[in-house]
Amino acid sequence: MNSQQGSHITPPDFGEVLVVSNGILWTRFKIPSKLDHINIYLIRDGDGWFVIDSGPASDENRELWKNLLQNLPKPTKVTGILITHCHPDHIGLAGWLQDYCNAPLYISEKEILQARLENRYRSAKDYSDLPHFYKRMAASAEDLQSIEEVWEYVDQMFGPLPTQINIVKSGDTLVIGGESWRLWSGSGHSIEHICLQKVCGEVMISGDQIIAHITPYVGLNYMTQEADPLAGWIAGLSDMLDWIDPKALVLPSHNKPFYHGEKRVREVLQHHQTSLDKLRGSLEQWRTVNELSSVLGWAKKQGFARCLALEETYAHVTYLVNNAEVICETVEPSGVLRYRLA
Repeated sequence: MNSQQGSHITPPDFGEVLVVSNGILWTRFKIPSKLDHINIYLIRDGDGWFVIDSGPASDENRELWKNLLQNLPKPTKVTGILITHCHPDHIGLAGWLQDYCNAPLYISEKEILQARLENRYRSAKDYSDLPHFYKRMAASAEDLQSIEEVWEYVDQMFGPLPTQINIVKSGDTLVIGGESWRLWSGSGHSIEHICLQKVCGEVMISGDQIIAHITPYVGLNYMTQEADPLAGWIAGLSDMLDWIDPKALVLPSHNKPFYHGEKRVREVLQHHQTSLDKLRGSLEQWRTVNELSSVLGWAKKQGFARCLALEETYAHVTYLVNNAEVICETVEPSGVLRYRLA
């Protein structure tokens, strides 16, 4: 097992571990997408290890977990599991991992409710609302043809949900390994995403909330409970600026650890303001979500990436509508939404 600290780190191989900070191990599990990995962290916790996130469901990832748990520094017991949010790369193996390790599991209330809502769709194989939802954005025939296949593909990354859970919320403190970790939550990327930071400020585990070189997805999809995810995202990141310790090593769910999380938050906030300015500058005439996605540089996206591009564009223009900067009307009989400056 290697030991490396700081932001100049070579990531571990899938299922391998390295020490990324005092008492904290870093490993990676596989995602079947262009972004091919999720970072998993294990915190030394007395007579075992406290796990952050589970990875997506797959036979390969289950085997990686079994091998990893057998080869952890002794003792190999898992003392707890915290799921930062309900996206499949984070919660996909949570139910299986909890049963396999017989460990308590922690998640925020809105995240488990969202997970259960989505699980009902998956169980019923109910994609009947998908064509209508994307047609309102003026999705092309090519887009619509691939959308159901995309959702079925994503559904395969979800395993059984955990049944025994402990609800946590922003402001709570978890004691792990004799040290206090403060919890914080924000919405936008997911409905009640949990991050945790050592009270001493040494380390922050950010999930998808802050990632180097990647701006997390903030979109409106057909199963979301959020009416204005971008408003929640902007408010959450603004609040997070007061919570992050400037000296903390940030451990994200993707890419490499880094310092100066507050700087990255400001960059992401500026990114969204720039996107909003681009939309404002293009809405002197009526435009659809599909047309506006090209304004944001996403015209050539395909498959799952195309779904996300439309949903993110929809979230941004909805934010402008809710701020009374833009008006929206429905074109009949197609039901397509179109937008213009108020």
